[in-house]
Amino acid sequence: MDKKFTYGNKYVCNLEKKTIFLPVELENLPDKLIIGEFTLFKRSEFHVSLVCVGKIIEKYKISIPDFWNKVVDDFYEFTRTKKIEIIGYKDEFKFVVRENKKTVVVMCEMSNLNEFFDFINHKYTLNIDYPPAHITLYTLDGESGIFLISIDDIKNFTKPITNPIGFILQS
Repeated sequence: MDKKFTYGNKYVCNLEKKTIFLPVELENLPDKLIIGEFTLFKRSEFHVSLVCVGKIIEKYKISIPDFWNKVVDDFYEFTRTKKIEIIGYKDEFKFVVRENKKTVVVMCEMSNLNEFFDFINHKYTLNIDYPPAHITLYTLDGESGIFLISIDDIKNFTKPITNPIGFILQS
């Protein structure tokens, strides 16, 4: 069985990681970056993780039965009338260190994402933080990113860096 499925010709659900994400095309990025003593490699694919349901369940200790499937259904219904898309990229880059992983991310602004979180917070009587929308650009192995699902994750695992690619990304 495939561990991912696409719906609405746009959004992808990763069944293994229980995450809904939006694939993104980025061009003309250097193949590698050197940040301090670390060489990081461009990811083979880019996306914005929109709803990291598995990590949300862990962090907030959610015990709602079948929460993953409920959120996927809610997301599908929500995005039928309100698209969640990139509004723009910020000139805000961060070096992320967590456990043995290191990455570089760019922060971005999304339409309707916070509104979706308001909806599920209200529907399930939760208090989930708005996710810090970002795209992982570079990692040590060119693949595995680091989940950043809350402002606390940004505070605890990232540090701001100057723009390492030399140009502003366009949406």
